[in-house]
Amino acid sequence: MVPSLIGNSQSATLSSDSESDDPLGSLLLATDLIPLAQDVTKFAGVDYATSQAGVLEVTLNGTIVKIKHDGGAAGCGGKLWPAGELLSRYLISARENETYLAHEAVWKESAKRKIKIIELGSGTGLVGLALGNAYNLATRPRTVEDVGVDIVITDQANMLSLMADNVELNDLQGIVSAEILDWGADLPENYTNPYPDVILAADCVYFEPSFPLLEQTLLSLTGPNTLVLMSYKKRRKADNRFFQSIKKNFRIEEVKDYNEYKEFSRDTVFLYRLIRKREK
Repeated sequence: MVPSLIGNSQSATLSSDSESDDPLGSLLLATDLIPLAQDVTKFAGVDYATSQAGVLEVTLNGTIVKIKHDGGAAGCGGKLWPAGELLSRYLISARENETYLAHEAVWKESAKRKIKIIELGSGTGLVGLALGNAYNLATRPRTVEDVGVDIVITDQANMLSLMADNVELNDLQGIVSAEILDWGADLPENYTNPYPDVILAADCVYFEPSFPLLEQTLLSLTGPNTLVLMSYKKRRKADNRFFQSIKKNFRIEEVKDYNEYKEFSRDTVFLYRLIRKREK
């Protein structure tokens, strides 16, 4: 999520001739760019629409995850969204299903060596935390230090404390860490040397001015062997511009071979694999 770009624009009413110091103001033009409330009516069986800021404890495919959320106080990144649930459930269930892409890239590979996983636009950190909890549950007690997962959940500065609180709440220090990563900004060397084994992104495609920044970050982070998994809730036609643009550098494949996928796709929540094209 990129809440600081949106701020509290849920009720934005900028007119075409209004003057603003906000460089993105002219792009808003009275358009509500925050995901709709009905998108979060149900999350993992919890009536999220009526829940107040606090801690939710949900069970995703046998894995318990505790999530502190702020009810949207820091923007939409402080809430939970259905695309995050889809990606979390898929990653957890991949442990037992050898046909899933994530089984080889995450579960099998992490048994051989330490793999690096970066989640973009994490918000509360749900996806990375769910995977971290599932890994922790599956591998206790751990006796080998040079294998496993190193999960970094990232977002803008205003989400850092919430992400860090959730890492501590789930007792995942040493498996999951929270860091600031602004899309489009220069990346620290440790992000690309080596490149991450897996990049995760849930519900990052919804704010059109951020599309080029997200695309630039994906390009910068993706090595020749990086698995990119993106879950996405289809809301508006403008979202297609992002996917059309990244087709220059990525091949997009819908990940359908997941037992619960039909239920999500009926609600226009989809899962994609982005495959980096080789330079000619």
